[in-house]
Formats: sequence, C-alpha cells, structure tokens
Amino acid sequence: MKKIILLLLLMLTTVSNTTFAEQIKTGKLPIIVEARQLTYDKNKHKAIYIGNVIVQKGNITITGDKLILYFDKTGKLVEKTVMTGNVKFKGPQGEGTCKELEYFPGQEKIILIGDAKLKQKKNIIIGDRIIAFKNGNVTVEGIKQKVKTIIFPGENRNGTGK
Repeated sequence: MKKIILLLLLMLTTVSNTTFAEQIKTGKLPIIVEARQLTYDKNKHKAIYIGNVIVQKGNITITGDKLILYFDKTGKLVEKTVMTGNVKFKGPQGEGTCKELEYFPGQEKIILIGDAKLKQKKNIIIGDRIIAFKNGNVTVEGIKQKVKTIIFPGENRNGTGK
C-alpha cells in the first residue's frame, strides 16, 4: 500500500512539474492574488481586492493597498491590473516603487505612476511616470519633476561589469 501511495505521489509531482514547465514556455502562468477582501463585478468584468494585496505571476511580484483586475469580455483573461497605495514592484524590469502601477500581462509591460522609482541592480531611474518592458526598453517622463538617472560606471542591466 505504501508503494502505491508513493507511486501516485511521484506521478502527481511529475505531472505538475511538466505542466508548470509548459506554462513557463508558453507564458501562461497563473496570476495569484492575496488580499483581505475581494469584490467581483461580473457585468463590468473586474475584480477589486483591498487590504495588504500581493500579486504574483511567475517572477513578478506587486504589493499595495488596492488592486483592480480588468478581464476581457469572456471573463477568462486578465487584460490589465491596476495597483494603488504604497506600491512596490519586483520583476524582470527591476525593482520599483510608486503611487500607482498598471501592469499589462499580455504585453509584459508595467507603468509606474507618481513618484516613480525603478532600480536595476545599482542603477536608478526616477520620474513621474516610468514605462518599462520585459525586454529592457524604458521610457521615463518628468511631469512635476525632472527625470533623474543614476548610472554606475561599468554596470550593465544585470548589475555586472562590462
């Protein structure tokens, strides 16, 4: 009996790892959300999470006070997420903070809005609005303040020397 249970556990582990590996290859990782409260509006195709919100998708983590998920018309795909209040971000684009963050999963694009700061290893970009893509492209806008960049000589995007 112990051998059968062990065999079943081994098979389940193998199946789940294969599925996860396929999800990584196809970019279809799930979005995992934790919060104190959830309100879902089926007619408006959106979900609102409030209170110590944590969002994870693959190697992306976003935290803040309030999150709104906007679904497509089918209600199956998340088109956009908006996090507000004490926002912190960590992902392939770097680590950042801002007042509001918009994330577009399909485009792998983030927009940091309001006192936006994005750090890639030691290098830092500061502005009112930062648009960053997974491929490394970044646009920074200074609306109320000037754009500020701090670049450490010899550092590349990964924080290593030339």
